[in-house]
Amino acid sequence: EDFENLDGMTHDITRETLKHFNIETPLHVTSVSDIPSRGSGLGSSSAFTVGLINCIQETTDKKKLAELACVIEMERCGYPIGKQDQYAASTGGINLFGFTKSEVTNTPLNINHETLQTLQDNLILVYSGIGRSANMILSAQSKLMDDEVKFNLVLNGRNKAITAADMLIKGDVDSFGDLLHLAWIDKKQITKEISNSKIDHIYTTAINNGAIGGKVLGAGGGGFLLFYCPKQDQEKVISSLMSETECRVYDFKFTSEGSKIIYTEEQKING
Repeated sequence: EDFENLDGMTHDITRETLKHFNIETPLHVTSVSDIPSRGSGLGSSSAFTVGLINCIQETTDKKKLAELACVIEMERCGYPIGKQDQYAASTGGINLFGFTKSEVTNTPLNINHETLQTLQDNLILVYSGIGRSANMILSAQSKLMDDEVKFNLVLNGRNKAITAADMLIKGDVDSFGDLLHLAWIDKKQITKEISNSKIDHIYTTAINNGAIGGKVLGAGGGGFLLFYCPKQDQEKVISSLMSETECRVYDFKFTSEGSKIIYTEEQKING
């Protein structure tokens, strides 16, 4: 897309980020991804926001970077989202974040390398082939938070995150898989937009062929699903998903670094 000025730019995040920094000089912004980035459930919008801000101001202050990304998305763009994706993209690693109206806390989890490797080996990342608007689903969910039953389901998710952190610290990865299944059962009950017949079919196919648990990532309604499945059973699960659904399986690896600058004009000059 080529625009004469910022006011004509249709991409909300880019427009509002450049406006925040009062950038009016000609600028070329390129975004490259190897996944379907729109409506993926992987926090791609927040990852883009964090990356764009970091390119502009180049900071090592992860908390400041995440908070500014929250300002761009939640205040300037008006998206009905939380802060977890921005902090995850900025920080990297495996963390237990706590969110209140006034602050965000971060507890990096002390998980040994063997446990992390086993966890990574036992997870299967699957793209459903369904695009969706996270903002629409999150708006519908937000309106339900006055309902005590719905609110308690969200609260259960918070509690399960704390339980999951304890499981991983203790190296109990199989129980983590069971917990994913319980989390998905709760999440589905919050609003009907979170799942649909196609997602239910994908989930049932994986479970029936060896997966212990799983859930739709992000707001739900489509995008990616994450399954926990012991390594020895994964071939059957993947084969069934490929033959019985329209899913695509993606390789992935954990990262401990978060957002980082990999090339600068200074490096170009010095090189």
